[in-house]
Amino acid sequence: MCEGEITMATVTLEMEGKDLERVLGQLGVGATYIDGVEAPQEFRFNFSGGWYTKTAVKQAMDILNSRYGYNYEINTSGGFTVTRQKKNRQFVSCGDTVNSIKEAVANDPNGKQKCYLCFGKGADGYITTNFDEAVHILIAGTTGSGKSSLLNSLIMQILCFSTANVILIDPKNGAEFGLYEQDIHDRVEHVAKDTQDAVKWLKVAVNIMEQRYSEMSRKGLKKYDGKSIIVVIDELADLMMTSKKEVEEHIIRIAQKGRAAGIHLIVATQDPRAKVVTGLIKYNLPTKVCLKTANAQHSMNIIDVGRGAELLDKGDGLVK
Repeated sequence: MCEGEITMATVTLEMEGKDLERVLGQLGVGATYIDGVEAPQEFRFNFSGGWYTKTAVKQAMDILNSRYGYNYEINTSGGFTVTRQKKNRQFVSCGDTVNSIKEAVANDPNGKQKCYLCFGKGADGYITTNFDEAVHILIAGTTGSGKSSLLNSLIMQILCFSTANVILIDPKNGAEFGLYEQDIHDRVEHVAKDTQDAVKWLKVAVNIMEQRYSEMSRKGLKKYDGKSIIVVIDELADLMMTSKKEVEEHIIRIAQKGRAAGIHLIVATQDPRAKVVTGLIKYNLPTKVCLKTANAQHSMNIIDVGRGAELLDKGDGLVK
């Protein structure tokens, strides 16, 4: 067998991981294979630190990438993870995410008040959080990335498994959120279908937030004890092109003060340029979901790494 050759006939993750350990050693990277994990879209092989430099890892992985399509990332623990895309991805159904939310809510006495969400499934299982932890969410992905499907899944989860009300902002004349006007749950406050209406309802959310702070002050509360309100914006770029100053001002005010008042944001865009996702917006929406982006710079604008451009379409993503 030639130096740096992987036996692609390996049939288990452990065998492939050990094969990688051997070949990495031949290429000047001394690291120990720890374990392998199967995610819906890829296989992941974890290695502990050993005798190597980052330069040596990069050179070795460049060879393995060109030959077999392996990628890698250095971990904060000093080790690194090698990944390989599956030929046939496992798609995660709405039923899967619903069951994950049901379990999270059932295991938390305050689950419905916290408003749990499931983004999908990763190498470590279902990626589930709640608004107490996520606070506000920024989602980016190009056409065909699965952004609209994810948004509708999150809205469905909010309406079915929490007590929160929602304000939906869809500046494309209701093309995406218009169907929620027939809300059987009676928890959709409004569906804004153009920029003027969107700005108006962002201001409504800000006013509600200030009223809640006044009420909290009177009652001596540090956190609002009533229903949460989730503001969902489908296409930030459309709003920023026409009313950037007002839109950014309202989003930042909610992002900075909304948590204690029970008002949260889900902001999505397919155009995550710096002029759309400004520094103030980016750093005040702490939870980021990056689906496939048009280029590495767009990915950098969202999650500070360029890997978003390498993702597959239809829901492949990174959560930070």
